This record gives sequence, structure tokens and C-alpha cells, in this order.
Amino acid sequence: MNLFLRVLFIFLIIAILGAAILQIFAPEYMGRNSAYGISIGWQREIGFWNIAVFVILITAYRNYNWTYLKSILLALILGGIGIGGNHFVHYLKMHQMVNLIGAVENYLLVLAWIIGWRIEERMKKF
Repeated sequence: MNLFLRVLFIFLIIAILGAAILQIFAPEYMGRNSAYGISIGWQREIGFWNIAVFVILITAYRNYNWTYLKSILLALILGGIGIGGNHFVHYLKMHQMVNLIGAVENYLLVLAWIIGWRIEERMKKF
């Protein structure tokens, strides 16, 4: 895995683990600071999902396999487009800056995943 993707994976691993801990153990805090409001059960579900994704990310980071890495990158790209789109639609309806920031963050990550994928493909050709 190229250095750019490794850095992105480390960044996402840290972010997703931090979010999972907060969503599971401090769901009220996370709900109060989201544009969607407090839903303790939903916050915890997202936290448990983040732990599942965390395991996948750690495995991909530690055990390089180009076929699986492409699948994981595609999932991250599609998820980023979907989550970013959801934030953007909510921003258009409610005009809350947190959603615009969430949309921009997700779209930038999608762009970064695509760049990392392209770098990896070019490395494979040589």
C-alpha cells in the first residue's frame, strides 16, 4: 500500500475509533453536537458500526491484498459520496454549517481515496 493511502488509513482509523468511543459511551454528547439531534440508540448503533469498519480498516492496513484493497476503497468512496450527499441535502434544508462541513469533509476524503487508488494502480504497472 502506498504511503498516501497508509496515511489516509491511519487518519480514518483514529477518527473512526474516536467517534465509536464517543458514540457508544457519550451518545448524548454526540447527539447534542449533531444537526440530527439526540437519539441515544441510534448514536450507539453508529458506534458499533464504526467498530466493525475499524476492524476492516485495520485488517486492510496490516495485510496488503490489492483485490481486497480495491473493494475497501470502493466502499469508502461510495460511503463517502452517500454520507457527504446526506449532509449536503440536510444543509440545503436546514442551513446548519455542521452539515456543510460534513459534506465537504466527506467529499474531500472521497477525492483522497480516488487519488490513493490511482497512485496504487500506477505503482502496480511498474
